[in-house]
This record gives sequence, structure tokens and C-alpha cells, in this order.
Amino acid sequence: MMKTFFKVVSQTDPITINTQNGTTQKTTVVLQEFGGKYEDSYVASLLGNQPKFYPGDVIWASLRFAARQYNGSTYQDITMQDFVSFTHH
Repeated sequence: MMKTFFKVVSQTDPITINTQNGTTQKTTVVLQEFGGKYEDSYVASLLGNQPKFYPGDVIWASLRFAARQYNGSTYQDITMQDFVSFTHH
């Protein structure tokens, strides 16, 4: 698990997905670590209630990394578990 401050680069519009417990909303957020313009970036999924982030927003987030194999290929999922936004619109 990674817990740190990020700058929001972009966010997709929410979509509805089916889960074992029914349906929920999912969006993808691109987050960049602080520092220079070439700092590491992460593409994370956010499930459930969907806040609207804007490019440049500052957030603290907890990211969960998971890897799985399927049909001989390995996939990595990054999910945003918790977040606190420090930018008010």
C-alpha cells in the first residue's frame, strides 16, 4: 500500500459496472507524485461514490496494488482506497 500526496492529472467520467454485490460507479484517476514534471504517475481506479477531481487538485491518497494472472498474462490493478482532497472548488 502506498500513502502519499499527489497532484491530479486527469479523471475519466464515471461508468456503471456490475459487481458481486450489484452495480457501482467506477472512474479512473491519473495521479502524479510531487516534485518535477517527470515524477512517477499512477493510473488508479476509484469505486463507489464519485468525487469530481480537476487537473492540479492536491490530494492525499492510499493506493492498493494487486497483480493477477489470466490466460498466461500478468495484470496489475491499482485501486484508490482512501483519499482526502486539499483543493476546494
